[in-house]
Amino acid sequence: MSEEPLSPTPPMAGLDVERLDSLRDLDPGDTTYLDRAIGNFQVNSVEAEAAIRDAVRAGDVATVKARAHKIAGSALNLGVPRAGEAARAIELAADSGSVEDAPPLLEELAGAMAEGRARLLAYQATYAG
Repeated sequence: MSEEPLSPTPPMAGLDVERLDSLRDLDPGDTTYLDRAIGNFQVNSVEAEAAIRDAVRAGDVATVKARAHKIAGSALNLGVPRAGEAARAIELAADSGSVEDAPPLLEELAGAMAEGRARLLAYQATYAG
Protein backbone atom coordinates (compact mmCIF):
# COMPACT_ATOMS: atom_id res chain seq x y z
CA MET A 1 0.00 0.00 0.00
CA SER A 2 1.08 3.55 -0.55
CA GLU A 3 1.76 5.91 2.29
CA GLU A 4 -0.62 8.45 0.78
CA PRO A 5 -3.45 9.30 3.16
CA LEU A 6 -6.78 7.95 2.03
CA SER A 7 -9.63 10.35 1.38
CA PRO A 8 -12.38 10.65 3.97
CA THR A 9 -15.10 8.09 3.39
CA PRO A 10 -18.47 9.53 2.38
CA PRO A 11 -21.25 8.94 4.91
CA MET A 12 -22.53 5.36 5.03
CA ALA A 13 -25.84 4.54 6.69
CA GLY A 14 -25.45 2.80 10.03
CA LEU A 15 -21.72 3.47 10.40
CA ASP A 16 -19.64 6.07 12.17
CA VAL A 17 -17.28 6.52 9.21
CA GLU A 18 -15.29 9.21 11.00
CA ARG A 19 -14.45 6.66 13.69
CA LEU A 20 -13.63 4.02 11.10
CA ASP A 21 -11.50 6.43 9.07
CA SER A 22 -9.52 7.36 12.19
CA LEU A 23 -8.81 3.66 12.81
CA ARG A 24 -8.02 3.12 9.13
CA ASP A 25 -5.54 5.99 9.17
CA LEU A 26 -3.69 5.11 12.39
CA ASP A 27 -0.78 4.04 10.19
CA PRO A 28 -1.16 5.94 6.91
CA GLY A 29 -1.09 3.59 3.96
CA ASP A 30 -1.43 0.46 6.11
CA THR A 31 -4.92 -0.72 7.02
CA THR A 32 -3.71 -3.88 8.76
CA TYR A 33 -4.96 -2.81 12.21
CA LEU A 34 -8.48 -2.00 11.03
CA ASP A 35 -8.63 -5.04 8.77
CA ARG A 36 -7.72 -7.27 11.71
CA ALA A 37 -10.27 -5.51 13.96
CA ILE A 38 -13.03 -5.96 11.36
CA GLY A 39 -12.05 -9.61 10.88
CA ASN A 40 -12.12 -10.18 14.63
CA PHE A 41 -15.55 -8.56 14.88
CA GLN A 42 -16.87 -10.80 12.09
CA VAL A 43 -16.00 -13.86 14.20
CA ASN A 44 -16.33 -12.54 17.75
CA SER A 45 -19.75 -10.95 17.26
CA VAL A 46 -21.19 -14.28 16.10
CA GLU A 47 -19.63 -16.08 19.07
CA ALA A 48 -20.72 -13.40 21.53
CA GLU A 49 -24.27 -13.39 20.21
CA ALA A 50 -24.49 -17.19 20.66
CA ALA A 51 -22.92 -17.02 24.14
CA ILE A 52 -25.32 -14.27 25.21
CA ARG A 53 -28.32 -16.21 23.91
CA ASP A 54 -27.15 -19.39 25.71
CA ALA A 55 -26.46 -17.46 28.93
CA VAL A 56 -29.90 -15.83 28.83
CA ARG A 57 -31.50 -19.28 28.45
CA ALA A 58 -29.42 -20.56 31.37
CA GLY A 59 -30.18 -17.52 33.54
CA ASP A 60 -26.44 -16.76 33.80
CA VAL A 61 -26.52 -13.04 34.58
CA ALA A 62 -22.74 -12.64 34.96
CA THR A 63 -22.00 -14.11 31.53
CA VAL A 64 -24.75 -12.08 29.88
CA LYS A 65 -23.37 -8.87 31.37
CA ALA A 66 -19.73 -9.66 30.57
CA ARG A 67 -20.28 -10.81 26.98
CA ALA A 68 -22.75 -8.02 26.19
CA HIS A 69 -20.40 -5.42 27.66
CA LYS A 70 -17.43 -6.69 25.66
CA ILE A 71 -19.21 -6.91 22.31
CA ALA A 72 -20.90 -3.52 22.86
CA GLY A 73 -17.48 -1.96 23.33
CA SER A 74 -16.13 -3.65 20.22
CA ALA A 75 -19.08 -2.55 18.12
CA LEU A 76 -18.96 1.03 19.32
CA ASN A 77 -15.18 1.16 18.87
CA LEU A 78 -15.64 0.00 15.27
CA GLY A 79 -18.31 2.58 14.52
CA VAL A 80 -21.30 0.23 14.46
CA PRO A 81 -23.68 2.08 16.79
CA ARG A 82 -26.83 -0.01 16.34
CA ALA A 83 -24.96 -3.20 17.26
CA GLY A 84 -23.29 -1.51 20.21
CA GLU A 85 -26.55 -0.14 21.54
CA ALA A 86 -28.32 -3.50 21.13
CA ALA A 87 -25.62 -5.22 23.17
CA ARG A 88 -25.64 -2.40 25.71
CA ALA A 89 -29.42 -2.77 26.14
CA ILE A 90 -28.94 -6.43 27.08
CA GLU A 91 -26.12 -5.53 29.45
CA LEU A 92 -28.34 -2.92 31.13
CA ALA A 93 -31.22 -5.41 31.38
CA ALA A 94 -28.89 -7.84 33.16
CA ASP A 95 -27.76 -5.08 35.55
CA SER A 96 -31.03 -5.73 37.38
CA GLY A 97 -29.54 -9.01 38.58
CA SER A 98 -31.83 -11.03 36.33
CA VAL A 99 -32.01 -11.92 32.64
CA GLU A 100 -35.81 -11.76 32.72
CA ASP A 101 -35.93 -8.66 30.48
CA ALA A 102 -33.26 -9.87 28.04
CA PRO A 103 -35.11 -12.39 25.81
CA PRO A 104 -37.08 -9.78 23.84
CA LEU A 105 -33.81 -7.94 23.16
CA LEU A 106 -32.07 -10.94 21.57
CA GLU A 107 -33.77 -10.53 18.20
CA GLU A 108 -32.63 -6.89 17.96
CA LEU A 109 -29.11 -8.00 18.91
CA ALA A 110 -29.08 -10.64 16.17
CA GLY A 111 -30.31 -8.22 13.53
CA ALA A 112 -28.01 -5.42 14.63
CA MET A 113 -24.94 -7.66 14.69
CA ALA A 114 -25.69 -9.12 11.25
CA GLU A 115 -26.24 -5.63 9.88
CA GLY A 116 -23.04 -4.41 11.53
CA ARG A 117 -20.98 -7.23 10.04
CA ALA A 118 -22.35 -6.49 6.56
CA ARG A 119 -21.83 -2.73 6.89
CA LEU A 120 -18.24 -3.19 8.07
CA LEU A 121 -17.49 -5.32 5.02
CA ALA A 122 -19.06 -2.64 2.81
CA TYR A 123 -16.86 -0.03 4.49
CA GLN A 124 -13.79 -2.22 4.05
CA ALA A 125 -14.58 -2.49 0.33
CA THR A 126 -14.22 1.31 0.01
CA TYR A 127 -10.45 1.09 0.48
CA ALA A 128 -9.50 -2.52 -0.24
CA GLY A 129 -7.93 -3.03 -3.59
